[in-house]
Amino acid sequence: MKDNVMKGLTINLTTIGQFKDLCRGELLHYALISYVLLALIAFFTSATVLAGGPTNLMDGEFKVPIFKSRNLTMKQTVSRVSVGNDRIADILILRAKELYIVGKKLGTTNIMVWDEEDKLIDVINLEVTHDLNGLRQRLFHYLPGEDIGVETSQGQLVLSGQSSSLAKMNTAVELAKGYADAASVGKVRSNVLNMISIGGGHQVMLEVTVAEVSTEVSRKFDSKVAITFNGSDGTGGIVNGIGAGAAAGISSGFFGSLIKGEMQFDFALDIAKQNGLAKILAEPNITALSGQKAEFLAGGEFPVPVPSEDGTTVQFKDFGVGVSFVPTILDSGKINLNLKVLVSELTNSHGVGVTPTGSSSTLVVPSIVKRTSETTVELADGQTIAIGGLLSDTLRDSVNKLPGLGDLPVLGQLFSSHEYVSGQTELVIMVTPRLVRPFNKKGVALPTDGFVPVSDMEFYLLGTMTRQESPDSTTSPNQAGTNNNAILTNDGGTNQRYGHQLKSTKTE
Repeated sequence: MKDNVMKGLTINLTTIGQFKDLCRGELLHYALISYVLLALIAFFTSATVLAGGPTNLMDGEFKVPIFKSRNLTMKQTVSRVSVGNDRIADILILRAKELYIVGKKLGTTNIMVWDEEDKLIDVINLEVTHDLNGLRQRLFHYLPGEDIGVETSQGQLVLSGQSSSLAKMNTAVELAKGYADAASVGKVRSNVLNMISIGGGHQVMLEVTVAEVSTEVSRKFDSKVAITFNGSDGTGGIVNGIGAGAAAGISSGFFGSLIKGEMQFDFALDIAKQNGLAKILAEPNITALSGQKAEFLAGGEFPVPVPSEDGTTVQFKDFGVGVSFVPTILDSGKINLNLKVLVSELTNSHGVGVTPTGSSSTLVVPSIVKRTSETTVELADGQTIAIGGLLSDTLRDSVNKLPGLGDLPVLGQLFSSHEYVSGQTELVIMVTPRLVRPFNKKGVALPTDGFVPVSDMEFYLLGTMTRQESPDSTTSPNQAGTNNNAILTNDGGTNQRYGHQLKSTKTE
């Protein structure tokens, strides 16, 4: 009985030991698998975090402004130091645990520090920068409220952040250039890297209206007289202005003929008075960023032959209605506008004839009559400036007489021609700048809208022509909407509408 009990106890103990060994093996197996999984997760996680490199090293650099000094306190006694590039910085040991560093040139290097037992105790990354604190103080003093960051990158002075206007950004860049020039040593120049973005709406649309009215008054008196006598020995008489017949070429007036015996009298009087009126109108709309140049030309180009030793080349010159402007949005919300308007047309009054080498033909090059205006003004959003008084007067008076007979009173008019031409041209230019943003195409009227093609039946049977229905609205999409106050700066100017509003009341 006792033996059986002891035997059973031995079996049980053996079974328990085997079970423990088995569990220990399984646990070790699972622990190994878990360790491998954790290692893989840590590898991929670290690869993701450090994809751009260990960015925390930037904060671990010891920065010294150029031409200034700083003290660095060490935790252990310093016996010897070494600098990687002595042209960037100088290192001195002031006390047992204190280093004196002087920045000499922009750049990065490192410092190695040994103790009394000649054991390397630290390696310090050193960067000599611009006077960043001084520049930050100047920016805060002259440009308060501007979100502008200042950093140094391998000798470049980097400006980042966002500015409220182009003028303030240019001021920040000019201040930074002074610090960059002061940090230039020898032939190595320090530059300013401008990464500042301009916030708000800074697109300007210029609405230009060019109106030109030309009037011309002409008076003309032209006489054509022929008195001939036919005799047996020949024919003779007096002739004035006769072409292919006395009445040939007259536009208005009267003519007649008298034949009596051997005498024939033909006359034609061209008496005309003309009044002419012409209108030229161009309304270009151009959009440009603040500080950028925009140009517009409605016209064409004409060829100008240029003779040379190698032959004749052709150059093209512009003519028509041209607009060029540079808008700059100021801090107050107003728009500084540098505007140039050019109106030109071709004329043959001062043309030049050019005969190419080896050719008998002559090329006539026309001249250009132009009127131009260039100015710089400041306008608010939606305000209009008009440029007028651009007048051009022309007067031409010519008299052709038959010697002797043309000077007779009254009858002398039959032997003379008189032409009087007077012309006047007036040019008016109206300019309206507007702060704009992009808009949706839906609801915008286009010149091609309302075009109705005609069918064959309507054209051949009914005689209907192709027509175009007038759109309901032809105003500018930027002008139709209300002024957006968000695109104006909040530190000056006015955000209200401009101009005057007239109201009429009707009384019974």
